[in-house]
Amino acid sequence: MDHTKREIPVCEVCQKPANQTCGGCKLVYYCSKAHQKHAWKEGHKYICRTYKIEHSDQIGRHMVAIRDIKQGEIILQEKPAASGPRMSCAPHCLSCNKKLEPIVIEDKLDFYKCSSCKWPMCNIDCEKAEPHQEECRLMTKTNYKCNIKYEYPDKMEAAYCVIGPMRVLLMQKSNPRQFQSIMSLESHLEDRINTSLYKVLKANLITFISRVLGLPFDEETILKVASIFDTNSFDVRSPDGSKRHRAIYVMASMLNHNCKPNTRHVYLGDVNTLALIATVPISKGEMITATYTQSLYGTLDRRKHLKINKCFDCNCERCKDPTEFGTHLGNINCSICNGSSKNNTEAKMISTNPLDENAPWQCERCGYCIQSRQMFWGNNALKQELNALNKSGPKGFEEFIDKYTATLHSTNHLVIQAKLALMQIYGNYKGYTLSDLPDYLLNRKIDICHELLDVADKLKPGWSRFRGTILLELQAAMTMQTKREFEVDKITKAGAQDQLMESMTLLQEATNILRIEPHMKEILETKLQELSTLLDSTSL
Repeated sequence: MDHTKREIPVCEVCQKPANQTCGGCKLVYYCSKAHQKHAWKEGHKYICRTYKIEHSDQIGRHMVAIRDIKQGEIILQEKPAASGPRMSCAPHCLSCNKKLEPIVIEDKLDFYKCSSCKWPMCNIDCEKAEPHQEECRLMTKTNYKCNIKYEYPDKMEAAYCVIGPMRVLLMQKSNPRQFQSIMSLESHLEDRINTSLYKVLKANLITFISRVLGLPFDEETILKVASIFDTNSFDVRSPDGSKRHRAIYVMASMLNHNCKPNTRHVYLGDVNTLALIATVPISKGEMITATYTQSLYGTLDRRKHLKINKCFDCNCERCKDPTEFGTHLGNINCSICNGSSKNNTEAKMISTNPLDENAPWQCERCGYCIQSRQMFWGNNALKQELNALNKSGPKGFEEFIDKYTATLHSTNHLVIQAKLALMQIYGNYKGYTLSDLPDYLLNRKIDICHELLDVADKLKPGWSRFRGTILLELQAAMTMQTKREFEVDKITKAGAQDQLMESMTLLQEATNILRIEPHMKEILETKLQELSTLLDSTSL
């Protein structure tokens, strides 16, 4: 018999035997809810985390799990430390970040303006709102008046580049602790200082901060704040697309990048609290990662985007793999092999060294080579063509896929983006709702969903938003298909029941993934109720 003594957990407050663990960090115990609440108020809330911040010479600061984290678990919730408009954007409200529409003022179109500093705003309520008050007082005191006026729709205004950095600099007095935490973040200013963008920014931003507003900051500090924004800010958008701005989340900035991340994030409430969610189970000691770029870009585009915007070369496992985990997302078909009638399968051109953008690309079958610049040129030309398509219907996207079927295989990133657009159009757009779709287009939607789901399982597995959205679209199309087949006696009642149960399984998984997304809970509940009713009706 084993008489080894086992350590009995004790209460963090009274040191008596305890069996209740902290629901957050799972590292401390309590004998009662009363002692748990007491410990929380006394300071445990400040240290209760599922992660810790570590540092290495190779990757700098990064986040590591201090216990096993479950799929779907919220790892972190954090309010923004600072926010502001993008460097250049169409006129947006400085308080609520809503994209502004012009109104008729004195027989001409213009924006509502703040009565003091003349920046475009939504209305008097936003003018008086807290986010705009400190900056407005300063600009009014120095007699600065913004001169943005309506000229034509979506005109980009570079003047917005001053707002975010100004707000951070004003924190030195109003919130010095927050200011220091932001200034401790990586800036990569040495990598940006000589770029054409920063040469322009140097003239405009420094002139505004130092000469116009008279704030006592040297040139390096001003530019460092701008660079901190560029390096660390998150692109925050409202679900309906009407609001967009940049925000810095100090703790979330510690997340290291990976092109196959193990988390996703959502923004909650009017203050845009960032909630970080585990998309897959994360083991104790494992790095917690996010992606700083578009996961559906090929390796050439992802690494270029990261180098320009985040100032580092990504060397993750996906970037090292010339096939991108078998998706061949960034590859094209070999023109030599595909031009031969002897070969019936696709042969692909893959990079001879994915971590070197100048490395030649070689056919995996015949050895035919092309230079990397040819890949860049061709890729950029096709991207421009895809972006220029009419997005109100499916015609352009279907024609794009058909036109380049010999060059672009079925999971090339450009084809995937076209199919993603088609998935949204079929079943959701006017004239293409599920009830409008003929059977062949309904089947087309289902096939596209399965193809996208296969890519998602390899690149954005688990509870990713991408995968959840595909599941939601797939179950809706499958449910409609089942209804039609049952109504024309193509399947039996038992067969309809089986197919609807499969749809319910997909919907329940989509619900688990998407229910935390703003405005999705009610939609998902309605869909679950509708499908449950349909299941009941076919069981009669």
